[in-house]
Amino acid sequence: MIYRIADNIVCPLGEGSLAVYEAMRAGKSSSCIHDGGGTGLEPYFASVFEDGFLGGEEGMTLFESLMARSVRGALEQLKSHGYDGLDPASGRVLFIISTTKGNIALLRREDGFSKDSRLLLGGSADALRKSFGNPNRPVTVSNACISGLSAQIVASRQIESGKYDFVIVTGADLLCPFIISGFQSFKALSQERARSFDASRNGLNLGEAAATIIYASSGAVGNIGEAAMLNGKYVALAGGAIANDANHISAPSRTGEGLFRTLSCLFPVLEGRKTGLVCAHGTATAYNDAMEAAALSRASLERVPVNSLKGYIGHTLGAAGVIETIVSMYEMCYGEILPVPDFHEIGVPVPLDVAARPRHFDGDAFIKTVSGFGGCNASAVFVADDGIALIKACEAGDAGVKVTASVRMDVSGSDVNDIYRSSGTDYPKFFKMDMLSRLGFVAAAKLLDGKGESWDDTAVILANRHASLDDDVKYLATISPGDYYPSPALFVYTLANIVAGEIAIRYGMHGETTFYIDDAFDSAAMSEEARRLIVSRRASKVVFGWIDWYDGKGCADLSLMEKI
Repeated sequence: MIYRIADNIVCPLGEGSLAVYEAMRAGKSSSCIHDGGGTGLEPYFASVFEDGFLGGEEGMTLFESLMARSVRGALEQLKSHGYDGLDPASGRVLFIISTTKGNIALLRREDGFSKDSRLLLGGSADALRKSFGNPNRPVTVSNACISGLSAQIVASRQIESGKYDFVIVTGADLLCPFIISGFQSFKALSQERARSFDASRNGLNLGEAAATIIYASSGAVGNIGEAAMLNGKYVALAGGAIANDANHISAPSRTGEGLFRTLSCLFPVLEGRKTGLVCAHGTATAYNDAMEAAALSRASLERVPVNSLKGYIGHTLGAAGVIETIVSMYEMCYGEILPVPDFHEIGVPVPLDVAARPRHFDGDAFIKTVSGFGGCNASAVFVADDGIALIKACEAGDAGVKVTASVRMDVSGSDVNDIYRSSGTDYPKFFKMDMLSRLGFVAAAKLLDGKGESWDDTAVILANRHASLDDDVKYLATISPGDYYPSPALFVYTLANIVAGEIAIRYGMHGETTFYIDDAFDSAAMSEEARRLIVSRRASKVVFGWIDWYDGKGCADLSLMEKI
């Protein structure tokens, strides 16, 4: 269990977490209608910073400056509460960044930065940690829309490993035609305020923001004392889980299988607690809201108050899991649940207790859920206490682990296709995949085929350097001026984690799927992550390693770790 000691939100609705929460309590929304501005975009409803609000810092892009601004806000909050002992330059502090597309706007805009370095998410993470003098290699999580909650779960593992006393988790994304056009290509955007779970909902709103939570170990928070409290309560991340639908890369499971599995993992840490709220992903799209309702019902949570914050600030992508966690912490500690804006009538097949008006928070715990492309889902439970207490979760046990198979490939595009053809595999979707996913497919086949095993609870933990940059360039060509034709088939592959989803679908893997971006393959760290998943009983097998593709060439370095 790890403790929140400070937080900060920077979004168009306000700056500072309490200010944003109070604005939401007042019923305010920063989302409004925007026109395409000659870019080819249809009008869209979104929460966007006012011109001039984001001032770039020297040597940093607007995206990087926004993250730094949020981190500073969290550090200043801690100081204002009387604690000045957290040095971000300490080796006992780790930075974790969550984002979906980072500096993707640089694909089109020339502003003095090297595209080769600043379009790579690892470069942005490095720029952030350097701005605070931190010596540690930062961690970058790019796991589609669940990135922000995934990053917090990763933070918990890092602190519980004993390597760090503090982890600074920062989620951020900025909107640009690249992102907006992609969601429009799926017909997913509404031209009015998002109405999560409502019968008349017709699509999501987008938003841009940054948010930061600083987490500490129980030992470190004991030294901080009351300065770490939120309105007189200590708040802790008590447990979290990630799972895959193994169903479809862009459509959620109708039964909510992946999300249900994550919720089931939370029951042990909820024992003796009263859950006062489920802060749902609630995108206000037809299938997502129905899927979440199904999963919550299967987990016997349909009578717990449910809300979604998308109608206030839009879907803030890589920041969403962080922002919405922070606001839910304030709901729990200040005792008031925010309503779903403009909710009138339940519109999902399974009845939920959707908050249609402000309500008293009755309990000492809340659940946050998120879902995203690639079939990924995550849930986490957060608790509030008057003192610092350890919560006993599932016993980790002392299971032994062993790497039972490995494969390494350095290939070109024609090599990948030839390997597939020579394998005799009949998988109709193969040639519809992007090259990163094709590489992942053939590498996984060499690693796993012929073993004749069930892969149901197998996890897939991958990393690369270029994210989906190869596909980003191709997608950008579909929205070029004069030739505007955004392709949903291309857009879905502009998320690097899709390759993990494709592997999960192929083998029916419902375990965790997480994707990291790094400058180089850290095999020791990935191996330790895989071991931790098995020892904590989150998986019995883990496929882990490096899958990178850029400019016609790829590298795969995969291993299979199993419980023995």
